[in-house]
Amino acid sequence: MEYRTMSKKELAAELDIHPSTLTRRMEKCLKPEFMKHIKDKSLLFENEVKHIHEGITGINKKW
Repeated sequence: MEYRTMSKKELAAELDIHPSTLTRRMEKCLKPEFMKHIKDKSLLFENEVKHIHEGITGINKKW
């Protein structure tokens, strides 16, 4: 996946899931501090998109 600045709606489309499903997975898998940080943002920066993608897909989970 190419990490670039995008909205949550665009990120959901890239992951081929519904935006509300993305939100639920983010709330389940990501830290509350991060969720507060991105709560009212309309655009997510590349590093935030990467953190969300890795968090909800479990890419960087330890064995």
